[in-house]
Amino acid sequence: MKRARRTRSTYAGVESSIRDALSALKPLLHFETARIELVEFNGDTGVAVVHVAGDCPECDLTAPMLREGIEAHLRTKIPEIREIRVI
Repeated sequence: MKRARRTRSTYAGVESSIRDALSALKPLLHFETARIELVEFNGDTGVAVVHVAGDCPECDLTAPMLREGIEAHLRTKIPEIREIRVI
């Protein structure tokens, strides 16, 4: 049996869900200069690349803590994600 080939548009719904989940994180970061955005999602591999920018001088968040929080949030919301790369 031939497997259906998935195209980029097949994953548009997943990308939209990732963007929504990232938007929900911004108020939790407690700083206005934060930018969290989806760079790329590869549906074949399940890899999501997320860019985080901004600073928070009054926060105690370290980069690894922030990355772990983003990963945990996205993995619970989007089952299609197998790996998250934060850049």
